[in-house]
Amino acid sequence: MKILSIGPRIIKTGIAVTITMFICRLLNLEPAFFGAVAAVINMQPSIFMTLTSAKNQFLIHFYGVSTAIILGYLIGGHPLSMGLITIIIIVLYRQVGLQTGISTGVVAGVFILSSSADQFLPHALTRTAVIFTGLITAMVINVFLWPPRYNRQFRDKIMASNQETVKYFRQAIADYAKLQNDPPDLNLEQKRLVHGLKEEVRVLAGFFKKEGELLAPAAASQGDWYNQAKRFVDYNESLIEKADRIYELLPGRYERRMRLESPPISAEFQAIMDLLTRGGMTVDRVNSKLRGSVIYGAAVQTEEINEAYWENLTEVIECWHPTTETSYYIHAMIEISVMANEIKSAAREGKKLLAEITAQSQHASARDGD
Repeated sequence: MKILSIGPRIIKTGIAVTITMFICRLLNLEPAFFGAVAAVINMQPSIFMTLTSAKNQFLIHFYGVSTAIILGYLIGGHPLSMGLITIIIIVLYRQVGLQTGISTGVVAGVFILSSSADQFLPHALTRTAVIFTGLITAMVINVFLWPPRYNRQFRDKIMASNQETVKYFRQAIADYAKLQNDPPDLNLEQKRLVHGLKEEVRVLAGFFKKEGELLAPAAASQGDWYNQAKRFVDYNESLIEKADRIYELLPGRYERRMRLESPPISAEFQAIMDLLTRGGMTVDRVNSKLRGSVIYGAAVQTEEINEAYWENLTEVIECWHPTTETSYYIHAMIEISVMANEIKSAAREGKKLLAEITAQSQHASARDGD
């Protein structure tokens, strides 16, 4: 049985609706449910989005009410004017980029036009008070009660995403290296996990950026860190793509082995697989340093890009190559080249990024010290 999770935003929405209804009844503002709807709409996942929503709701309400009052005094409140204001509001809101508020604006206009002529202005003022009560209540609660702060969430999600992605990348190499007679495990559960975490990181990155813009006087250091984190996220996504491409090789290799009745793995080929696995360990080590530097700001030792490993791999391949005779081995050679290129690219990109982030952090520390 799935356990329902009730987060702070859900609780705050309920509190905002309760307070809005209470205030409307206390001040005799009707219909109070319009205020409750405004509170629900304005309870956004971030403070920036709450303020943006409040501004949009104000404009939606202002245009809808103003148009209804003008139209009501010119031609009166009847079905024709209600149909006409619907057309006007849809066209107007599309022109000013408020498409998401079309239905709310239409309801506001029709609500006012449904009154008798001598009640246009009082109804408009009452509805304004009701809407503003919901907007302001939601905004105050969202800002001061468990305010959404995405700094820690963003950092934690980057950490989790990179850890699972490196695990996925290394497992892709291991699954290729160990493939012999059994159908390949394409690790679909881990694939779904890392792709899901990737999307979550992107969403939190957007919230964090907007939050930073809102609090932006907060210091240039936050912007510097966000740029580093963004590059780390991009690198993380490239690792996912590389792992996906490696897993795409497994079904073809398995089919070829089955056609040839599962030939034994030669010692020379196994030596290549062992070296590729070691390359995956290098990627893991570099990523561990990247996480420490980006997430915790730790001082880490950078790593030089060197050719020793790849020269060793070339020597091992040259030892294996004379033993190859058929197209079966040519396919294997192509796949090894693909895997080696993915590992080499991942290791080099990681080392380069680590060096650049370390240099930027040192520069920022020197700048702050000045």
